[in-house]
Amino acid sequence: MQILIFSLLIIAVIVYFIYKIKKTFTKKELTIFFSVIAIIIAGLVYANNENENKLPDTFKANYLKQKNIEIVKLSIKQTSFEVLSNSKEIYNFIYIINKDGKEFVCEAKNVEAQLIEDEYVFKEYKEECRKK
Repeated sequence: MQILIFSLLIIAVIVYFIYKIKKTFTKKELTIFFSVIAIIIAGLVYANNENENKLPDTFKANYLKQKNIEIVKLSIKQTSFEVLSNSKEIYNFIYIINKDGKEFVCEAKNVEAQLIEDEYVFKEYKEECRKK
């Protein structure tokens, strides 16, 4: 979101300088200006959504790989622990799985997720499951 605000400020400054130089805008220039702003905003929103979905998708893939069970629904909450490193965070995961034709609600608490470049790596965690 900070990037979005910064980008809009830069665009506003550019428009201000163009206005001071030319004193007028044509309809074509205004259309191009607003089109560029719309494309930038759409790109930033898309990139932000992709980053938000990366952690859940990675956890689901990791769980499927380790346990050979697919997660049906997943909820994530970042815990309030203070971690000194920017590359690791601690989360609580609550999810629903189908195992042997029955639904289970499982919790994995205090799961440490390390971000290495653009990939999440999870340390070993314990889960508690109960029948739904």
